[in-house]
Amino acid sequence: MNVKKIENGVLTVSEIAERVGISRNKVWSYIRRNGIEAKEKKGNSFRFDSKIVSELKEKQSKKQEKKSSNDVSETVLEILQKQLEIKDKQIREQQETINYFRNENLTLRLESNKQRKLLEDKESKLRAISENDLKTEKKHWWQSLF
Repeated sequence: MNVKKIENGVLTVSEIAERVGISRNKVWSYIRRNGIEAKEKKGNSFRFDSKIVSELKEKQSKKQEKKSSNDVSETVLEILQKQLEIKDKQIREQQETINYFRNENLTLRLESNKQRKLLEDKESKLRAISENDLKTEKKHWWQSLF
């Protein structure tokens, strides 16, 4: 009997829904939205052209592709968010390292300046002492007595 219906090219809403794998309500919604007329009408039973099956299957496959694409997009988004979190953590750690070395560099420069100043002070004292020694050496023996 199914073979005969396919040969005639007409199917009921229930048969269309079963073949496509969707509910009868979705089939009726598609029929109303697209203004599809019934090929045969017997009482409360409407029969439609079997090409509706291929149209609905195509529509369903597009929905599946879109859903699959959305799933892939969500997965990619999750991966990218995790990578972003990792990068943010790396940036924070690098910033902490930069701050640490900046402070160390400043401390070392201050220490270096302090050491240089101490060295300069020592040198100036040594120069003053040696100049003082030279002045005392130039005095005659009788000058050192008085």
